[in-house]
Amino acid sequence: MLISELGVQRRALHVSRTVFGEHAPSSAAQTAEYPQEGFNSSLWKYGILAGVGIFSYYRFAGAAKRDSEEESPVTQYISGLITPTSELASANQEHLDWSLKKADAQLLVQDAQKPPAHQMMYLPAFEQYPSRNLPVGGMIDVSNMKLNPERV
Repeated sequence: MLISELGVQRRALHVSRTVFGEHAPSSAAQTAEYPQEGFNSSLWKYGILAGVGIFSYYRFAGAAKRDSEEESPVTQYISGLITPTSELASANQEHLDWSLKKADAQLLVQDAQKPPAHQMMYLPAFEQYPSRNLPVGGMIDVSNMKLNPERV
């Protein structure tokens, strides 16, 4: 039996023909003519002129102001952005005071000790001597008294 008799079609390897040449443009954006971009554009020309103008203004107009006591506009702008030293000094002093308080508190906690416990050698002494001039066995019951293990 042949494969074609079974109803199964064979696929042949098909290689499409390669076309060499230019593709036809598919949209108006592909056919549009754009100006060439480079370092000859007017943006670079105006940018360089602005830079030279700013430099010369700061250099020569600032020289005339340097002779007088007045500051240049750039210096005034920069000094307006900077935080005054008096505010920085007061903030630093507050932080230093706070740090010293925290250090003192830490030293206090590090050097802390348990209070000394008075340890009696003879526990029956509780029953032998009256506390606060009360007769022994009168009103105070010490039969269920236990020592605190943390204080011993």
